[in-house]
Amino acid sequence: MDFSETRCEVFQADEKTNLLARIWLPDGKVKAVLIGIHGGLAHAGDWVTPAKYFQKHGIATYALDLRWHGTFPQYNKGGKVMFHVNSYDEYTADIHAFYLWVTKQHSGTPIFMLSHSNGALIALKYGLDYADKTGVKGFIVSSPWLKNKVKMPALLVKMAGFLARIAPTMTVTPEDFTDRLTHDPAITARHHADTKSGLRGTKATVKLGAESMKTQEWVLENIHRWKRFPVFAVVAGQDVLADAGASIEALRSMDSKLLTLTVHDNNFHENFNELNREEIFSDILKWIHKHSGA
Repeated sequence: MDFSETRCEVFQADEKTNLLARIWLPDGKVKAVLIGIHGGLAHAGDWVTPAKYFQKHGIATYALDLRWHGTFPQYNKGGKVMFHVNSYDEYTADIHAFYLWVTKQHSGTPIFMLSHSNGALIALKYGLDYADKTGVKGFIVSSPWLKNKVKMPALLVKMAGFLARIAPTMTVTPEDFTDRLTHDPAITARHHADTKSGLRGTKATVKLGAESMKTQEWVLENIHRWKRFPVFAVVAGQDVLADAGASIEALRSMDSKLLTLTVHDNNFHENFNELNREEIFSDILKWIHKHSGA
């Protein structure tokens, strides 16, 4: 255990795939549970900062290393650390299976989805795909990766689908934005250390590029039909990865009664690791209380 977890467990996502789950449990009764879905090139340990905050308030956090992220090679023969997925349906299937597993650990306890960046894209797709299949109480999304802020060459965008078919795991090395994810130097140093140790990835595949663009387009086209689940959204004004304007426009297409939208103009991409995170966590805690009684 490296990130102050209470414990770790290996979760069997399907017949061939094992994913490490990091778990932070509070002392005493668990009032609510957060299921953390991390961003691209990241890992489940990145939830340590919000997890420790909510732990003090009786709320547990469960988080997986997504496929091809973090500790994936340790539990899957031939696995590598890279930003890759065959389909976002794999992601949502993994999250749904994990949700069902967590509900067995905490029967009757309110469960919320906590997500960031690519994880927020996954969470929003999950909410749209599985709206009638879960008892999730609500979704918390940070810097949802609904549109790329970084412009890709037009030729690469045009060829992404073709390359994904003929060489899906061909990798590219995107620009390193580690120093522009948070204004907190201690967390930035941790990110660099995780990259050096191999826990954080540095490469993305052409298949991921094609699948992410397809999923972004689908979520943007369908988010207006979001129903039932309340959403707490945090958007960063100085985001260099996710287009903040596109996120705000998309989120506001939801039923306004379901949406709580907060915009922090001076934040970099990682709102939950930013210098004003205690303010953000406090607002989320009040929102959780409102929607769960926790």
